[in-house]
Amino acid sequence: MRQDIEGKITQECVLSPSLQQVNEPHDAKEDPQWDMELMLVRHGTTLWNKERRYLGHTDLGLLSGTEQELQPLQEKLQGHSFARIYCSDLMRCRQTLQIILPESTLSVMPPMMEPRLRELHFGEWDGQTYDMLKDVALYRAWIDEPQRITPPGGESWNHFVNRLREFLGSLFARRTALKVQPTESNAEPPSVLIVTHGGVIRQLACMLIPGHDFWSLNPKPGEASRIQLRWAGPHKCIARLLS
Repeated sequence: MRQDIEGKITQECVLSPSLQQVNEPHDAKEDPQWDMELMLVRHGTTLWNKERRYLGHTDLGLLSGTEQELQPLQEKLQGHSFARIYCSDLMRCRQTLQIILPESTLSVMPPMMEPRLRELHFGEWDGQTYDMLKDVALYRAWIDEPQRITPPGGESWNHFVNRLREFLGSLFARRTALKVQPTESNAEPPSVLIVTHGGVIRQLACMLIPGHDFWSLNPKPGEASRIQLRWAGPHKCIARLLS
């Protein structure tokens, strides 16, 4: 099943606010006309990433020399056009966007800075490591049940999921208003670039792709994941992950 998920799987799904999804099987013989492709990019490496510290809303920039890490993605995106560009408003994502796309592209297609695309807020645990927290009972409980436990001064899991669900709803609303869809059945769908965080990419894939859990994807810094969508309603879509 894991190999099928990481290749191409097409099913109809409801974007549930929780990790549980209500899925309706989609006829695999049908080749849907894709409305949109999401290119989800995780930001480049920061000092806290390197030190394996929790990094949520603390506004750190990229490590010096990250341009080299992001160069392969920069080269892949040369000549690629986007219908829209969204970016977490935190510095590490903004800096990543400025490296992977030329200024000429950003001037023609100004990015939309989106606070809803921020990483989960870890509160008092931001900047801490596993070894620093492993003996804290509440932390151990959070690792086992993050949907039930909220980090002190941090963000609840429901709030995290709901803001991402609202973001997906805004994509549908903009797609409907602009009538964004391919004109031919074999045409590539309009591409939407989203520069964000590892946890956000994992959760969006979990919400969109049936059979995915939070850990099905493990995006590395500067890595892109692609999901194609066909909207069936404000919170309903057919989606597939491209390997």
